[in-house]
Amino acid sequence: MNDRQDRPRQLGFDLSRIALLALCLLAFAWRLAGIGSQSLWRDEVDSIRFATQSLADLLGSFTRPGENGPLFFLSLRPWLALAGQSEFALRFPSVMAGVLAIPLTFMLARRLWRASGQSPPAAERGLALANVPLLSALLVAVSPYLVWYSQEGKMYAPLLALALAANLALLAAVEHGTWLRWLVYLGTLVAAVLVHVLAVLIVPVHLLWLVFLWPASRRSFAPFMGLLLALAVPYVAVAGWWQLRLFTTPDFQTGHAFVPLPDMAGVLITGFARGMGVPRTLWVVAPVIFLVLAGAVLGPGREGAPSGRIRLGGLLLSWLLLPAVGLFLITLRKPLFTDRYLIWVLPALAMLLALGIAALAHTWRPLGWAMLAGLIGLGLVGGWRQMHVPIKSDFRAAAAYVEARRQPDDRLLFLIPYSRYPYEYYAGPGAGFAEGPYTNNDNPLRQVEDEMARATADAPAVWLIASEEEMWDSRGLVRQWLEQHGRTMDSAAFTRVRVDRYDLLAPAVP
Repeated sequence: MNDRQDRPRQLGFDLSRIALLALCLLAFAWRLAGIGSQSLWRDEVDSIRFATQSLADLLGSFTRPGENGPLFFLSLRPWLALAGQSEFALRFPSVMAGVLAIPLTFMLARRLWRASGQSPPAAERGLALANVPLLSALLVAVSPYLVWYSQEGKMYAPLLALALAANLALLAAVEHGTWLRWLVYLGTLVAAVLVHVLAVLIVPVHLLWLVFLWPASRRSFAPFMGLLLALAVPYVAVAGWWQLRLFTTPDFQTGHAFVPLPDMAGVLITGFARGMGVPRTLWVVAPVIFLVLAGAVLGPGREGAPSGRIRLGGLLLSWLLLPAVGLFLITLRKPLFTDRYLIWVLPALAMLLALGIAALAHTWRPLGWAMLAGLIGLGLVGGWRQMHVPIKSDFRAAAAYVEARRQPDDRLLFLIPYSRYPYEYYAGPGAGFAEGPYTNNDNPLRQVEDEMARATADAPAVWLIASEEEMWDSRGLVRQWLEQHGRTMDSAAFTRVRVDRYDLLAPAVP
């Protein structure tokens, strides 16, 4: 009799694992399908520049003020040396990290369920709406936001995977209590912080997790605080001091605008559901908030004890909300919010949505299936749009256009000057480059005119290559000078990039 009862459970377990493997393979193919659809933008080209600089300079970035992500660039260095510097080579590690986040989400959801003191229902092992770990992994797989950063040559997909690994390592350390487990946790936490400095916001989340996991965690506070001290002392002594110094320096500007906390939440929810480059809409935000509340309050249904549901909801809500609140408090001093900095909280949102779907399905199964289908549909449509609609600055097309028409003596003038690097990635390094003067200050017009005269000296024509122009020349003085001293002979507009050719030998038309 026992063998007969165990057989369906074992079959369900196998189906769940097979489904997870199939999901990972499909997610891998989905991410590869659009890996080259968007042009590299300046931050991605920076990944190549920083990873291929001299080894001494790269190692020095671990302690140099203002640097972020040195471990990511160090790990990228041997890969680029082996695979080259193509778009595919740069972005492929992010594809792998993004796919790795799917089984990590599955494993973490199962551990959180168990850590909250609940016994998973039999359906959790099979292909059913009660299988919250598998639903969570599915939502991570189709999230257009996570697909986007799985196709970008930056540190955000690896950061997501490291944060999930750190969460798993903490739960394993709490459960087993060995120093080896705690050292593994310390290693993943250090790696995450060295990949992105704001990953340090995961520390208060983990501290609150120990509170929620009491009394099972009663012996974990001492090693947890000891490891944090072991991490904090060398970190602050070697690198952390400059972050505090920049944070308290009045003249230091982050380049970010202040974003209120409700807007931060709306950006994250909309990005998860619909992807990049879409406005925040109530018809998306409201159902997501409803599902999150349903998941946090109702939990997995009748199978879970009320105390377990409260504990599980607390674990997920603290992971989802506390980092955003922490970042908001930082922005009160220095505006610093960019949604990708909090990419690692999105699996918490996926798990809460999965719990909400399971709770609704327990009441009325068609409603649960409808909600799941809606989220999957939004994800797939958002991912398809990201692969077919240019969103990033299209230096690939801009460079091809200019290089096909550029004469040997033409001067290239960049606004912002940093745009030179993604342009050179596609066009190759060459002579005849100049930087547009910075005008977003109180410098007199005469100084701008002198700088423009020097930048364009002896050039018969100038190509103005402008991207994010307002960051450097919000008054439009550079373009104004070119129009006064030359005549527009060619123009083209690409996504976030505009190119104009000015003939300086021809008099301006009155």
